[in-house]
Parts: sequence; structure tokens; C-alpha cells
Amino acid sequence: MAIIIQKNELEIIKKHAAEIFPYEACGGLLGKIEGNDKIIVKVYPAENRFGKITWDSFEIEPKDMLEMDKISRKEDLEILGFYHSHPNHPAIPSSFDINASWPYYSYVILSVKGNNITDIKSYLMPDKNSTPVVEEVTIID
Repeated sequence: MAIIIQKNELEIIKKHAAEIFPYEACGGLLGKIEGNDKIIVKVYPAENRFGKITWDSFEIEPKDMLEMDKISRKEDLEILGFYHSHPNHPAIPSSFDINASWPYYSYVILSVKGNNITDIKSYLMPDKNSTPVVEEVTIID
């Protein structure tokens, strides 16, 4: 399974991550499933409940989760996953990420150093006891 992100939507994610640095940015990934691929057509930058309390964790505000659900229903999309940044850390899931994850969803992680996005990876996290599964990330125009 691959996650396919439109380039303009990826730019929104990158901008959000750079603006929030050195804290974690987070948001939703909305789209449709086509065959074995998740096609992301809209991202929803969200507010991190931890804000500027901590630089190494995130939790999407409930109001943003509700808004993503409303948009998905209105536009006939699904919430397919979530994104977040790792300031000054690699784009691999932390133990916090794994413990807070839900099966089915894709988790796109961006490694951010200053205003530079140095890596982007996506993972499926089948359960809290399994190793996260790397998803192929494809960017399209």
C-alpha cells in the first residue's frame, strides 16, 4: 500500500511544520482509497493540544478532529491518517507515537531542522506491540 499526496497539499504540511518549529506540527490527511493506495487530496493543519508545552509530542485538538470529520462527510472523503513533525529528530515513530496510534490510519512524519524538511516517511501502526510498517510515499502534481 502506498500513500499518494498531491504536491500542493504536501506544501501546506511543510509550511505548517516550518512555522511551528521547534514544536510539533500536526494535522489530518483526507482522501480516498483507490485499490491498495491512499490518495490524499486535502490536508487539515490542526492545533497541537500540547502547543508550546513540549517539543516532542502531539495531540490533535478535539475541535479539529470534529472539523475534519465534517469536511470528510461534506466532501465525500475519508480521514485516512495524520501527519506530524519531528523537530530536530528523524522521521521515525517515537514510542509516544506508537502508543497513541490507531490501526488503519497512515502516519506521515516529517523530520524538520530549522526551516528545512529533511525527510518525509509514512507508517502504518498495526498495534502497540508491533514494529511500525513503512508505507511508500508518492508525491504527484
